[in-house]
Amino acid sequence: MNKNSGFSLIKLLIVIFALAITALIGTLIILNQTEEEPSIETPNVVLKTGAIKDVVLSNHPYLETNGNGCVTPSDKNYSYMGGCYFKGYPTNNSLWYSGFLWRIMGINADGSVRLITDETVTSIPWGEEDTAKNYDDSYVKDWLNNYFYNRLKDNEIIVVQTWCGEQTLFASSAREECSDNLIQEQAKVGLITLDEYNLALDSNVSYLYIRQNQWTLTPYNNSQAWSVGWGDNHTDVVVFGGIRPIINVRFDANITGGDGSITTNWNNDIGPYILNEDKSVDRTGNLGEIVTSGEYVLYAGKKYRVVDQDDAGVKLILDGIAEPDADSLNTMTYGNDNTFTAVSGVLQKLNGEILEWLVSSSNTTDRNKLVTDYVWKQNYFAEGYSYRIAIEDDEPTIATQITAQSTVGLIRTGEMLSGQSSSLITNGYKEVGGNNYAVGYWSMTPHSNRRDIWFINYDGTVERENCTSYRPFRPVIVVKKDTFISEGAGTWSNPYVI
Repeated sequence: MNKNSGFSLIKLLIVIFALAITALIGTLIILNQTEEEPSIETPNVVLKTGAIKDVVLSNHPYLETNGNGCVTPSDKNYSYMGGCYFKGYPTNNSLWYSGFLWRIMGINADGSVRLITDETVTSIPWGEEDTAKNYDDSYVKDWLNNYFYNRLKDNEIIVVQTWCGEQTLFASSAREECSDNLIQEQAKVGLITLDEYNLALDSNVSYLYIRQNQWTLTPYNNSQAWSVGWGDNHTDVVVFGGIRPIINVRFDANITGGDGSITTNWNNDIGPYILNEDKSVDRTGNLGEIVTSGEYVLYAGKKYRVVDQDDAGVKLILDGIAEPDADSLNTMTYGNDNTFTAVSGVLQKLNGEILEWLVSSSNTTDRNKLVTDYVWKQNYFAEGYSYRIAIEDDEPTIATQITAQSTVGLIRTGEMLSGQSSSLITNGYKEVGGNNYAVGYWSMTPHSNRRDIWFINYDGTVERENCTSYRPFRPVIVVKKDTFISEGAGTWSNPYVI
């Protein structure tokens, strides 16, 4: 062997060794990638603005449905009537729309997005006696679709939906389909079913549990329907129960901001998703031309919510309990009888000490914004009556009407916000899902027996209370429509300032 052949052999061995080392390193890299691959999760592209369905699925891809339920079943979702919905307690499914905080429930079979209010908006009887299996003619459906729906801003984004009225005898019912008991008439607003409520539970935890009583669509028998939220019970339809509306919005309804969270301070980047309006800039203008039911207003340093408006002005309810005495919660009897007149005592209390606490008589600028001669109407109301008897201004055919003129009044049962406010239940969103901080308060609606007043409980239910009992007040005022809004967006965190 000559020198050149020996050198060539050495070069060949070096090349072979290098190739072997390269192959070994490549194999180790591949093995290492194979071992780590299951723990690597491709991050989702998180959308904060855009079509609501796209935003929801970008943050929660497990809510995807093919029209036959969840595409990927997990411990975070459940299937119901072909759609896919949240289970347990998601922390970023909050949404602000038309004066109310809502929770996104999930994606329906038709691609629309299902929303439920985060509070009981009112409390009314479900319907007439022995009508629990006839939702189409119920007071509840009437209130939702002829009162509530008409007070929602830009309600054209809401789609009609089929609702399930299937009966059950079992509190634990969790059916994923509705057999042949679909409610005949489609509607734009409805209620949750007992099955949906139970399907959303994860180890007895659910965002649907808000420590408030609420009616469901589900009948127990002819005379009783199921209520949930504070113990699951079948209850006579003639008594009061909380109303927590559900709507279904178009898949392309526009999310303009927020991240779906709920905190004590909201803005356009952090806080509930904002649906179909721009909350990144403050509004200015006349109160009556801007506000909608549910929105928040700051007046004379105190926070209110918009109940409604009529020819006289915009009706506001204090988002809290009147406390003229700083050392204790103010309570007093309604009066010697249940009429809101000069002989009752409550009229003088509201328009004396409480009015002075709301806005000092020395503050003439703010006092001049109030309607001082508003006509407050009382229609006597009993179990099984339609909500219309309590709130319609025309002379009722079934009850006597009492009227009185004053500056401060109270809410009537069946009106918007005659339940418990979400911001009160959570103590300003400091304890979402925690304790119930709401307090019961007098309504203005008298019982037909002339001794009792309907009292709104801390859990959103309504019951009769003797007018000589001591209870708190939640004052209602009426502000002139041309009162100027100087700033604000109407949310709890950024109320309109007048």
